[in-house]
Amino acid sequence: MKKILYILLVLGFSSCSSTNDESITVNENQTEDLQPDKGYIFLMDQHTALMSPDKYYRFFYENGRLQKMLGRNYFVTGNVQFFYPDVITQLSYTNNKVQVDYLEQEMTSGYRTTSYLMENNRPVKAEKYYKNGTFAELEMTRTYAYGTNTISVYTKRGYQEFFTTYYFDGNSNLSKSETLEKATGKDKQFTTTVYSDFDNAKNPFKKLFLINDDFYEKSLSKNNFRAKESVTEYADYPDTGIPPQPGISKSKWTYNYDNNGQVLLYFPLQ
Repeated sequence: MKKILYILLVLGFSSCSSTNDESITVNENQTEDLQPDKGYIFLMDQHTALMSPDKYYRFFYENGRLQKMLGRNYFVTGNVQFFYPDVITQLSYTNNKVQVDYLEQEMTSGYRTTSYLMENNRPVKAEKYYKNGTFAELEMTRTYAYGTNTISVYTKRGYQEFFTTYYFDGNSNLSKSETLEKATGKDKQFTTTVYSDFDNAKNPFKKLFLINDDFYEKSLSKNNFRAKESVTEYADYPDTGIPPQPGISKSKWTYNYDNNGQVLLYFPLQ
């Protein structure tokens, strides 16, 4: 991996402020944001999901804020997934904190919960725990920093670290993101993602951004990207000593729109 990529990414983190720069206004106009009540998983999930009329999420709001989501898609492998329509994700709000509880089915005793510290309706810190009775284990920490047309996110999960910077264009839409992944302090890989084919519709993910990383990424733009391409360069290849070819992944979404030009996340399937 080229060292310049690492240097640029670190500079991007060090030059951002979590409180002072208001150039990126993520999810600030919450009363004006859309409130979808349903959404098919094949339109909302990042991973490949087959079209099915029975697999959709349900969303519930109170005072303009998301309170609950019903439905969860469990990915076992890239080709194996299980959808449970009644599994609850519950959100609770206390002052400048939001707690997201990922409740499980009755036969499962433990569950995961993420606590967010918010400023100006934007997350600045997150901690994710696995809880089982009185037992609580910290699984992930995350900090957010906001700069001029950038958002930088640092994630630590065990021995893994992720440094991600999102870049925005003049239309307040994502142009690209860069992620450096490290393991036990060593560079593992560097991924550049380019977002394209934006529509002119309002973004229906704005009030859903705390649910998961997929919804967060889709919520960042003013409008909706319908294509993205990621290129991953690998820095660690101890087995062969030969740098592997970069990994390339492409994703596309085909949205339906109503008569007002707004994205439909749920509609009758033939």
